[in-house]
Amino acid sequence: MNIYRFNLKNDVVEAITSFAKVHQYDSNKDYKHYWSIWCEENSDIVRDEIERLYNIGYRGDALDKMYKAGRYYFRKKNLSCVVEPKKRREYISMSATMINAMDEHISRAVLGDDFTPANGYDMFCESNVDLLALEICSLTKDTIDKKSVISKIKKTYKNRYFIYNKQWSE
Repeated sequence: MNIYRFNLKNDVVEAITSFAKVHQYDSNKDYKHYWSIWCEENSDIVRDEIERLYNIGYRGDALDKMYKAGRYYFRKKNLSCVVEPKKRREYISMSATMINAMDEHISRAVLGDDFTPANGYDMFCESNVDLLALEICSLTKDTIDKKSVISKIKKTYKNRYFIYNKQWSE
């Protein structure tokens, strides 16, 4: 088994990162000076890591690898940024009847010269009052307020127009 990337152990990474953060804004000369002092003070960690890297097949300069990791990577690492994934909202689907009605309306209405998605939505609402009332009732049962339902229907109509337009432009 060939190893192509020789990573440092986690405790070594933490030690080098804390050193690099302290000396983040030092000049190259000062950084090298403090690095040599740090290596002497942490000679056990450094020696063990050099030996470990050699044993797993690393043949480069392990001390130089640690220096460059601290100087050019770990000092720029943002330690305070632990991002938790956002909780996704529950998807609310519309009925197939409503989507089919929207698709039929778009395919008929798009042939007109003055058709825009906004005008088309208004025409759709005027011609499908009963269907819209049923859809609003069924969606408000799922504890969604009426304003959000109306916004959802409008977005769905415009999305169906986008899908229709994309199919015919290809």
